[in-house]
Amino acid sequence: MTKTNLHRIVGLLLTGSLGFVLLNGTLRAVEIIPDRVTPSVFGNGKRIVHAYFHNSEAQPAEANLRLRIYQASGSTLLPLGEVRNWKRLALAPDQTVLESFNIELPAVRGETAFRVVFYDGDRKIGTIQVNAFPDELLKALVVLAGESRLALLDPEGRFKIALRSVPTLELKEAEDVAGADAQLIVIAPMSVESRPAGLAAVLKKKAASGCAIVWIQPAAFRQFESLPEAYVVSEVSGRIVVAAATTVTDLADSPRAQLNLVHLAELATGRKQLELPHDP
Repeated sequence: MTKTNLHRIVGLLLTGSLGFVLLNGTLRAVEIIPDRVTPSVFGNGKRIVHAYFHNSEAQPAEANLRLRIYQASGSTLLPLGEVRNWKRLALAPDQTVLESFNIELPAVRGETAFRVVFYDGDRKIGTIQVNAFPDELLKALVVLAGESRLALLDPEGRFKIALRSVPTLELKEAEDVAGADAQLIVIAPMSVESRPAGLAAVLKKKAASGCAIVWIQPAAFRQFESLPEAYVVSEVSGRIVVAAATTVTDLADSPRAQLNLVHLAELATGRKQLELPHDP
């Protein structure tokens, strides 16, 4: 490095106009790129979170990453523990990487915002927000099911783990659906091979008798039709809410997916009505 360039860099550092420092001849210009969607996780335990790191310079960059977690309460941030060392990260010029890490979160009663603040040494390089939810969201289905158990048709066991804390009536065939003593039935996504014969006709008749039904369909059943993500079909005294499997992806581990399933059940039971968007 020439003396002229060195003087120029020192001058920039003194004026605060250079957003990185030099370490052993390697530029430290690592920054956080915010995700377009705020990550959602369950509270009360260790959770895996992801963050994007980017080197905005034309030279390699290195960072000694450290992090600290804060709980947001109104306009106040409450620290949860001290700053902890995480890892050393090296990035090529203009490189972006996705990194995963564990954070320990407390139990929460409702949706709660947390901030993860990242440092390169002692220099703050960015923040991401993580929203945490209670881990018993699906217990709302017990209330929506009324005096009967939630009836579940899930031949491939896709919802079994997610619904382990919800008392359910297991259905296997279309005849089971027709004879189910239930006020709310959930049809889990399934392959064509696992779908009981005559299912649509049975569901139509069951809804007409006053039963609320949530029918989750995989992409294979929807690829030849232009359908919305979810829609309501009214049948005399009951409703069938038909929704794409993408609305409940990763149901066991995704708070958003669990909230979506509860909202679909609220539509089917009439506890919730479709409304126009609010004015800005």
